[in-house]
Amino acid sequence: MKKYLLLLLISIYSFSTAQEMEICKCNLLKKSEDSLNTFYSIYKFKPILKKNALKPQFDYISIKYLKKFSKSQDILDSVEIKINTEVSKIAPDTTYISYKIRDSIERIEYSKKYGDIPKPVIIKTGKLNGILAILYRTRYSFNPKYYLRISSDNGKNWKNYYTGLEGYKNYLFKSNSQYPLWKDHDNIQIEADIVRMIEEPLFPSSPFPKYETIKNNALITLSLKEILKDSDEDGINDIEEKLVYFTNPFSKDTDNDGINDFEDENPRYKNLDNDFTRLIEILRFGDYYSLTKNSNVRMDEFITDLKTVHEDIQRQIKNRETEFKPREKSFLDLLDFRVIVTDDENIRRMNTYGEKTIFLTSKEYLKYLKYNYGISYNPNYSRILKCDDKKDTYILTFDGLIRGETYIFIKVPEGWIVRVGSRWQT
Repeated sequence: MKKYLLLLLISIYSFSTAQEMEICKCNLLKKSEDSLNTFYSIYKFKPILKKNALKPQFDYISIKYLKKFSKSQDILDSVEIKINTEVSKIAPDTTYISYKIRDSIERIEYSKKYGDIPKPVIIKTGKLNGILAILYRTRYSFNPKYYLRISSDNGKNWKNYYTGLEGYKNYLFKSNSQYPLWKDHDNIQIEADIVRMIEEPLFPSSPFPKYETIKNNALITLSLKEILKDSDEDGINDIEEKLVYFTNPFSKDTDNDGINDFEDENPRYKNLDNDFTRLIEILRFGDYYSLTKNSNVRMDEFITDLKTVHEDIQRQIKNRETEFKPREKSFLDLLDFRVIVTDDENIRRMNTYGEKTIFLTSKEYLKYLKYNYGISYNPNYSRILKCDDKKDTYILTFDGLIRGETYIFIKVPEGWIVRVGSRWQT
C-alpha cells in the first residue's frame, strides 16, 4: 500500500522546496557529508556491458539459447488488464479514485493463492516425483526478487529459497514458457529475456527505470545444490543471508536477541532503548507533533516527551491503519523489508515497530549494490553528532527518496527540542 501512496504523492507534488536554518558548527558532520557526496559522485549509473549481461552471474546458473521460444510480449498481466479496464471508465485526472480502484482489485486478486503464494506473482509451477515447486517474484514494481518455494509433502509444508536473482538484473523470467519447471531432480529451468537497465528512475518525471532486451531466447537452468543450502535452518537460505540480509548463515539468531533471523524485524542488531534511539524512532515513525511558538517559515520546531514515545508512535500507527485499511497479510509480507544505510550505532538499534529493516553501514551498502538495485531508493542517515559550539546540542542529516532534511536536537529535561530545517523535497 505504501508503494501506491508514494506514487500518489509523487503525482501530486512535483516541486522542490528548500528551507534553511542556522546550522550548528560540527566538523565531523562536514566530513560525513563530504564522504556521502563523494560516494554519490563516484556512483554514476552506467549500463552494464552487453557481454557482461550475457555472462551468468553465479556458477550455479547455466544458459542455452533456443530456436523456438516464448515471447515476453505475449504475456498478459490479467490484474493490470482488470485495473486498466475499470480506470478507463472514470474521468481523467482522478488520481485518488484510480488508486482506490487499483487497491480494491489487487486485494481480491492477491487473495487467490497456490499454496501460500498469491497467484499474480507466480511465474511457473511444477511437480516431480511428488515434490511441488513454485517459481515466483516479489511484489516490487521493478527489480522484483525471484524465489523458489518447495514442498515435499504435497503442499502441507513449504520451504522458501532465494535464487539470488532480481528481475531485470539481468533476467526477465517468462510465465508463458512451454518448458516444464523441473529439468530433473537437481535442476529447475525457465525461459527468460536477458536484459539490462539503460536508464535509472528519475523522480518525479520518470519513476521507473528503462530496459533493453539483449537476448529474448534464453533458457536459464538453476542448479538446486546451492539454492537449497540453509546451513542454520532459519528459513533464509545461505544465498539470501550473504547477498541481501548480511546476516550470519551459520546462526539462526545473528544478533542473539532470542528471535529467529527470518522472523526478526531487525535481524542484525539487538534493539536498544535510550534517549537517542527514541529520538530516531520519533523522526521515522512519529506524526502530528504540535509545533512550538518558535516555529516559522524557515524552521519547524517541536518538543518530544521521551516518556511516552512508544505509546505515542503505537497510537499514531493505529490511527494510520484506521484511515488506510491494511491488506490481508500473505507470505510475501514476510519477505518485504526496508534497507537503511547508516554508520550510527543508535540508529541501527532502534525499534522498527513491525517494519522489517536491514541496517547496513556505508561500506556494506557498496557490497549490497553489487547484487541488489537501490542506490536512490534507500534512505541514508548520518551519525548523530555533537555540535562543536552549543551545549547538549546534536545534529543529524537524512537523505531519502523524495526528501531530505537536517535536524538539530537540543536535550531538555522532558526530552528533546527538535528543529527541522535545510529541507529539500521533490
